[in-house]
Amino acid sequence: MERNKGNLIQKLCYGAGDIYGGGAFLIFSMLYMNFLVLVEGLPVVATSVIVFIGKLWDAITDPWMGRISDKTRSRFGRRRLYFLIGIIPVFLSFIMMFYSFGMQSTIAKIFYYTFAYMFFGTAFTIVMVPYNAILSDMTSDYNERTSFTTVRMLFSGGAALLAAVVPGILIKAVGGNVNGPAQKNGYLLMACVMATIFGLCWFVAFLGTREKQDLPPVEKITTGDWFGLFKNKAYRNYLGIFLSFQVGVDLVLALFIFYIDIVVLKYQSYELVMGVLLVFSLVFMAVMGWVAQKKGKAFPLFIGMPVWILTMLAFLFVKSDTPVIVLCILAGLIAVGSSSGNLSTWSMLTDVYDIDEIRTSRRREGVYSGLTTFLRKFASGVAVLLLGFGLRMLGFDQAQYNVLKAENANFDPAAYAQSTLVVGLRWMFVLIPVVLLSVCLIFAIRNKVNKRRFDAVLKGIDSFRAQGNLSALNAEEKADIFTVTGEPEQNLWGGAERKSGAE
Repeated sequence: MERNKGNLIQKLCYGAGDIYGGGAFLIFSMLYMNFLVLVEGLPVVATSVIVFIGKLWDAITDPWMGRISDKTRSRFGRRRLYFLIGIIPVFLSFIMMFYSFGMQSTIAKIFYYTFAYMFFGTAFTIVMVPYNAILSDMTSDYNERTSFTTVRMLFSGGAALLAAVVPGILIKAVGGNVNGPAQKNGYLLMACVMATIFGLCWFVAFLGTREKQDLPPVEKITTGDWFGLFKNKAYRNYLGIFLSFQVGVDLVLALFIFYIDIVVLKYQSYELVMGVLLVFSLVFMAVMGWVAQKKGKAFPLFIGMPVWILTMLAFLFVKSDTPVIVLCILAGLIAVGSSSGNLSTWSMLTDVYDIDEIRTSRRREGVYSGLTTFLRKFASGVAVLLLGFGLRMLGFDQAQYNVLKAENANFDPAAYAQSTLVVGLRWMFVLIPVVLLSVCLIFAIRNKVNKRRFDAVLKGIDSFRAQGNLSALNAEEKADIFTVTGEPEQNLWGGAERKSGAE
């Protein structure tokens, strides 16, 4: 009983860390560009440069943070230490993103917000890269990792739901309902409240998580080692699943407001539809967690991806006279796909670390976490950049559109939107995620890791440590390891690297 209670507390404390990941990400996505352009009065091009530089810096720092956490040895652990260190940067950076300390010069603001966003990215990296690596230290059980990830995703989804509602209430309570410079103090209040919550969540994560005590010795990592991660067959396939899904999510979120506003003319119902999506994401997350423990971590993808693909195709038939309830139903169906994908992709990552260990005899959770986060941000940044060019080619001018909506209470999106813009947005909104989610499903079908094979990997690691070979395993267990790794026994436990060095 006491063990189960302690395990639940650990899961809750671990999940609390992603209050920051889910909440801060949604607030940034929904409010930051709007804040810089309409509240601080910065040119749209300048805000794009700010975000681009910030994302570039953020992506570059991720792999290095992974390596730093792998090398760290302290009485607080090698990952948990950074939850503690990151509390102050998390708190300060989030406030700085939404407050310029009375600056009036546009040039000064551009430099300041570029630094503030880079600082935010650094703080995010300090805590999130070790966070993505720590679960393999907390448990090696296949289903327990799924359970931990389910709790994490529930916290992330709940934080996103609150972040979709609470910031707007705080901003309007102090700054009024007019989207403009008068809301500066409202944004400051929002930033202070949310920064406090985000800082506290990392203190909880620090107190309630644990790490292994018998850590391997620190190894030197070369540039070749970073590229060597791609030799891991399971990791390559995982990246196919992870990147196609995450980029698909990013692009759906980026296009969703334009689709609701310009294509179906239901902007007044945007918060309702988004709220339905977030609420049902929480509900289905628990369901998909149960499915994953019964059928394997990839199985939710076989449910969620087809449902999401069919739902996106249904959007082709949605028109301006379509009832809002239909949009809410479609949003609920999208939640089936988003919850299954988030659960599967994040829970599958930790298994890659153990597969890498039986291949190389090395533990490199931080390196994998950092590289994965880098690739996710890089792929997303490129995709959103290409999306922006696509919108401009369709004739959509974000700056003009924002100004018209802000200054003209009678602005009619239907009058603004040209027919080619409406048709183009409709097809972009539907086809881009359909293609990416189909790619995700193809890689999921090719996934070779399940509970039985993963257990064989863990047994193989123990056998290599004790005897230097797989003699403790039966033929089926060996076959499972060869299937997962794509390597014969002589290439495992660093055998391939030793042969390459000898040559």
